[in-house]
Amino acid sequence: MGVKRILVVDDEAPIRDLLRDAITEAGWEVDTAADSTEALKLVKENLYDAAVLDFALPDMDGFQLHRELRQMDAELARSTLFISGVAQTEERLDYYGADAAGFLPKPFNVWELVSRLEKMLKD
Repeated sequence: MGVKRILVVDDEAPIRDLLRDAITEAGWEVDTAADSTEALKLVKENLYDAAVLDFALPDMDGFQLHRELRQMDAELARSTLFISGVAQTEERLDYYGADAAGFLPKPFNVWELVSRLEKMLKD
């Protein structure tokens, strides 16, 4: 099966860069997007094994983006890890658990995120 490919979507360039570097160091290919529009374009053009999505994006929130991803690629939607500094309601946390691979609050340990991706990609 070749090298895994991960999509990282976050509107903060330093976080995108940090995640790109850590995920690349773990041995995977990474594409990044600063907003949902760019992310959806990438998903139309490429196949991804997993995604890391920020909840608070400038053009559509993470729920909306995840719903779009689910329509385009249900497997990718199930292999999505949300990250966010936005206060999370119980409803949102239930959503992450039911329809995605989970949630990490910002600030997070980047190696914990990589570890979660490793576990997800083995399943």
